Amino acid sequence: MNTIVLVATLAAALCACSAQYVPPSEAQRAAILSEQRYLAGDGTFGAAYSQEDGVEFKEESDVDGNRRGSYSYVDPSGQRRTVTYTAGKDGFRATGDHLPVAPNPPPQVPPQPQYQPQPQYNPPPQYNPPAPAYNPPAPAYNPPAPAYNPPAPAYRPPAPQYNPAPAPQYNYQPQAQYNAIPQYTTTPAPHRFYPPGKLSLSRTPDGFSYTFNKS
Repeated sequence: MNTIVLVATLAAALCACSAQYVPPSEAQRAAILSEQRYLAGDGTFGAAYSQEDGVEFKEESDVDGNRRGSYSYVDPSGQRRTVTYTAGKDGFRATGDHLPVAPNPPPQVPPQPQYQPQPQYNPPPQYNPPAPAYNPPAPAYNPPAPAYNPPAPAYRPPAPQYNPAPAPQYNYQPQAQYNAIPQYTTTPAPHRFYPPGKLSLSRTPDGFSYTFNKS
């Protein structure tokens, strides 16, 4: 239902205006003649709008996230150019009468492997010499420990007394506090908004529908 309303509204807007070429410097100030947007509960959405400079756009998506749409404009020669496109898991594909068509790519010849067998490596045998069979006996002589323990000295000099120097005294003088004056900036007025017209917005728990038509 939303699709039928969207297409019907866009068709009415196309019939009501006669598009002509507008230079890019003036196209930035082109007014919006009509606009429609919707979001359904299943995740599908759509959008369409038309401008007074002849630019038209519409797009819809399905539950899988694939998009289908088109846009058109008036070129400097006065002819309307329309591009239809699809976007999804297969990428972006656009078609139009004025778009160049790429030639078919030449067939690709699979490369042939250039494998050359290498000579096998045979390492020489490793030489492991036998371990020596002679184990000399450990020495049996253990010299006795010295029995002389000299006595500890009995004289202990007194520890020096430490007199710390007095801590320096500081005279603290509080400084005057600086109270900065807060600066407030107001939001500038919008440069351009929608022209006078009829706007309708309806919301649902899981979507919305929005339409605008210039009066």
